[in-house]
Amino acid sequence: MIRRIGEEVIFKTKLFTIKDIDIAFNQKRVTYQILEKRDTALIVPINEKGELILVREYFYAIDEYQLGLPKGKIEEGHDDLTTANKELQEETGLKAGKLDKLGVLTMSPGYLTQRTHVFLAQVLTTSKLEGDEEYELEIIKYPFGKFEKLIDAGKLTEARMIAALYLAKRFLEK
Repeated sequence: MIRRIGEEVIFKTKLFTIKDIDIAFNQKRVTYQILEKRDTALIVPINEKGELILVREYFYAIDEYQLGLPKGKIEEGHDDLTTANKELQEETGLKAGKLDKLGVLTMSPGYLTQRTHVFLAQVLTTSKLEGDEEYELEIIKYPFGKFEKLIDAGKLTEARMIAALYLAKRFLEK
């Protein structure tokens, strides 16, 4: 039987925590390192015209602007659904009248704890909330049925976002 028997914080920032975790495998004990990061909500907003609402924003880790979907971390005491609609309003100025949960994604689950809760947002109305971005985000509307052209052109590169778009496509085809 595999079980976690201990953990120790090695390093902590406002974005993540690195821990040593001790795992028992029957009689054997092994220490692994993990990166703890808050779960996030990722939203695929599609308006009544069938347009995907994308956000052009600057990503400092890779030092470039990219197209992306609205997203944000789920704060302590908040749930994924509330966070999804809040982030949508902060980043796009739109509120969803209908939010469908499409699934939960993980990245590198061997060492990263973060889960991404994916939602399809429809029945969009104007509703702007103050966000935490340091600059005005640019909103791009693009036909949802053609999002693969953006992938092929290298304009959509984040794996979570691409997976979310395919989850939305599958959901809408049912």
